[in-house]
Amino acid sequence: MEHTVASIYKHFVQLFPEEKEFWDDLYKDEAEHSSSLTNSSYTGMIDLLPSTDLIPSLEHLERNLRFAEERKKFIMANPIDLEQALKISLQLEETMVETFTNDLVANIFADDYESLSNKILLSERAHMDKIKEFMINKGYLHLS
Repeated sequence: MEHTVASIYKHFVQLFPEEKEFWDDLYKDEAEHSSSLTNSSYTGMIDLLPSTDLIPSLEHLERNLRFAEERKKFIMANPIDLEQALKISLQLEETMVETFTNDLVANIFADDYESLSNKILLSERAHMDKIKEFMINKGYLHLS
């Protein structure tokens, strides 16, 4: 999922060169998440994680991955404008937050342990805020 979202943001860097810094920041964060999750030292430690560090269900992850891959296919096959790109990005980030919300709730009482999932969740929420702020600045989103 992280790799797919990173590749979408990398495409947006090329598609919207005038907004390169914005898209590149999101790309780099997602690429870092992907790297962390595929790092052999991390994957080898999954069995050692505390029992409260619940990983989202495979079904949930697969459904979200299909959604991200469908969005990627749509982006590659259709001309999109900046507003559409931002809306798609916000949907992707909201999907990621939903994926890791259960983990956050499970770890709410474990104050001495911050899981990788919690770190990613906080980063994805920061991405949502960044995208919304950018949309407001561009006039695509209005607060009520």
